Amino acid sequence: MSGKIAVVITSGWDQKDKVTAGMHVAKRIFDAKEENQIDAVEVFLFMGAVKLLESVPQEVDQVLTELKEAGLIVGACSNQVNNWNLTDPANKYNINLEFARDAFSRYAREGYTVLTF
Repeated sequence: MSGKIAVVITSGWDQKDKVTAGMHVAKRIFDAKEENQIDAVEVFLFMGAVKLLESVPQEVDQVLTELKEAGLIVGACSNQVNNWNLTDPANKYNINLEFARDAFSRYAREGYTVLTF
């Protein structure tokens, strides 16, 4: 295999369709990773997307649940999750907490293609 993709979602309440589109794209890439020679697919929530965890809209809940059930790695900025007291919803969806600077640096070091939504 030869590729790695990170879908970084920064959109929030004002662009829920963009949030779910990014999550759907990640899931579809994940589902077809073997035939498309993709080694890894991750989703990373940042800024507005983390704020969505305060009161998860139904359509976002559905997609986050699908990602969790599929085993797709979903991460979020640990500073934002902790500062905004969102650890319970993050745990509900098995969201991995990581400093954004560390996630973004890892994407660069490990040769990820980053898509933003």
